[in-house]
Order: sequence, then C-alpha cells, then structure tokens
Amino acid sequence: MYLSKSKLIQLIHVGKTSLGWDEDLYRQILVELTKKESCEGMNVGELNKVLSHMKDKGFKVVTKKRGGKNSPMTRDIAPEDKTPLDKLRQVWIAMSHRGYLRDGSEAALLNWSKSQAKRMNSNVAIERLEWLRAPMVHALIEQLKSWYARLMAKDMKELVPDLKKLPLNDEEKFEAGRIVYKYNNFSNCNVEQLESALNFTGLMLGRYEESSNG
Repeated sequence: MYLSKSKLIQLIHVGKTSLGWDEDLYRQILVELTKKESCEGMNVGELNKVLSHMKDKGFKVVTKKRGGKNSPMTRDIAPEDKTPLDKLRQVWIAMSHRGYLRDGSEAALLNWSKSQAKRMNSNVAIERLEWLRAPMVHALIEQLKSWYARLMAKDMKELVPDLKKLPLNDEEKFEAGRIVYKYNNFSNCNVEQLESALNFTGLMLGRYEESSNG
C-alpha cells in the first residue's frame, strides 16, 4: 500500500521524536539525503528515502489499534449477498487499509455510526448497528463514502505532480491518461474512480522508486 505525502511527513515527524533528533540534526540529515531542509518541498520518493533512513536508525513504524480487533472482513461476500451493514463495514475497512483511520476496529465503527445516527434519530442514541433502520444505514454509507472520497481526492492532488515527473513508457502513459489524467477535478470523482487512480499512482511511484534505488 502506498503512503501519501501527508502520511509520510507525519511518520517522519514521529520518527524524529522517536529517535531523539534535535532540529539541527534533523535538518542536517534532510539536506544530506535530499538536498532539502524541509519535508514540505520533497516528493514522495525523497520522503520515502528519509523514512527508510530513519528505519535503518531504529525507528519502528507502529500502527495503533484501539478498541479491540479490526472490523470483520466483508469483501469476500458475493455482491448480491451483501447487506447494507456489510457495505458500511466494507467502506470502513477500505479507509482503514489506506491509513485514513486511527482505529479500524468494529468498536470504532460502532462509535462513529452511533454518533452520526443519533443526529438522524431525533437525538436518540442507538446502541447496535443492527438496530439501525435501512434508510439510516444507507445515509451512513453515503456519508462515509463522501468522507473517504474527500481524503482520496486530497491524496491524488498531492501525488499527481510526482506521477507526472516519472519517465513512464507508452503503455504506462496511456494507462495514466485513462485512469488519472482524464480527471480535471478529483473532487468530482466517485470512490471507485479514486481507488483506481490511487492504486495506479501508488504502483507507478513504487515501481520507479525501486528502479532508481536498484
């Protein structure tokens, strides 16, 4: 799974603290690795280079899990057999896998759903997802998908400039045009379009980063 620029910068800042680097040492290492004094001006490849160096120095990236196990998987269920709750969980799981959620557990999904559903239910709390009426579940799905789409659109706006710098071959350029470049405004894309664009962009960035390092 790719990491967006904002996520990489966040991890680098955590790594700086974890490794006990002061500001002078931190800036010195950034310059030595990338010729740049700030993460903000770096591309994804440069940020990954900094993060890899931190890992070599002992920084361990830890994914926090709170509130118990991750929400149960529902992606293997046949589409015609999925209930609205399965679809709600599927979006939640997808967001968690992309690093958009601090907590991808079923308990966290329940807490989010309860807080949103309470506003739709005349401020009356609902304690279990199964108690939600079908229209309310559909409303929650659309609300969660809108949140997911906003986050993916933000990532694509960050990543497209780096994708454009890659020396893509003719086949890759065709795919980039078909999957990514045809969208002038990612904010107007649906979840499926954004997932495809992010998956392709992450694949290309990873492929050419490995090529340059190899």
